[in-house]
Amino acid sequence: MFAFTVEDLRTLGYPLKGRRIRDKDIELFSFTFWKAHPEYDRIWVVEYDVAFTAPWHRLFDHFADSDSALLATSLHRWAVNPGWPNWPSVAPPGGPPADLSGYIRAFMPLYRMSRAGYAALDTAYRAGWEGFYEGIVPRILLDAGLRIEDIGGNGEFVAAENRGRFYTSNPADDTLSPGTFVFRPIIAKPGPEPDRLWHPVKPPESTHRTGWPIKRREQIVHRARTFARHSIARLNQLIVRQ
Repeated sequence: MFAFTVEDLRTLGYPLKGRRIRDKDIELFSFTFWKAHPEYDRIWVVEYDVAFTAPWHRLFDHFADSDSALLATSLHRWAVNPGWPNWPSVAPPGGPPADLSGYIRAFMPLYRMSRAGYAALDTAYRAGWEGFYEGIVPRILLDAGLRIEDIGGNGEFVAAENRGRFYTSNPADDTLSPGTFVFRPIIAKPGPEPDRLWHPVKPPESTHRTGWPIKRREQIVHRARTFARHSIARLNQLIVRQ
């Protein structure tokens, strides 16, 4: 058991990220463990609603020789799904970029991060990087000269021997569905296929079958801000082209 509080997140020392507990900063939860245990070369993060229809060591051992700073799922570039609502949150220290075509999304209910990966993110966050973690982590690591790798699937970041292995998804859709490892829909139990990753697997009595409860006003504000940022980014792209 390793507990942490919002104060632990704030003591990480980042000017924008980790000021409070929020879904866009979920990756910071494991930063508290990394800071307390620098002796580990790699850290696997597995959320509670991830299932694997095989012994877990089979997956971990398979990637034991990989030197990737990040192992994750559904790694894909902006062009695959430019409508993903979290792209507009991407903000390097100089401000939101006019062109998002160089950005990459990862899906991270399950991932492995290396010590070098944590160090690169730590440096970037201290410099003022901000945004939804699945939209900024891959870009920061690549900018630092580190390697990112998809655990399976069919994208460009999958090793040849892992193509179509361990899970399926559809990165062109916001929910990544259909597939075995997606954002939605929620399933009550994993499927019968062996050696497959499944997400999100929640108990039938779960009260979060449609996601975290969000008040109507907060939902409207979030959508308005996302629309405004996306519109500004597109306008900047048009200005640059002209």
